Amino acid sequence: MSDAPRLAELRGLRTEAWVLVRKDIDDLRAGLEARSIGQRIKDAATGEVVDVVETARDVAAENKTVIGLTLAALVGWFLRRPIAGVAQNLGDAIADMIER
Repeated sequence: MSDAPRLAELRGLRTEAWVLVRKDIDDLRAGLEARSIGQRIKDAATGEVVDVVETARDVAAENKTVIGLTLAALVGWFLRRPIAGVAQNLGDAIADMIER
């Protein structure tokens, strides 16, 4: 029988904890009614995209030369075969002129 007061105390603590859990659940439900999980994810993703774009814009502004050279290299890479053809034709034309 000496455990009865301790058991009552522990039950009271359990009840208090349950009240706090129910309050947290009710707060969560109210928050989800205001903004759904999908909306929260969308807002977070939009914020991240805006941050990335701003960072990219800042980097681009600081490194215009590097970006310009990179773009020129990419264009050269994609047009390498036509450029090589023009260079070959030019080389052939010069060789013909030298032979004459």
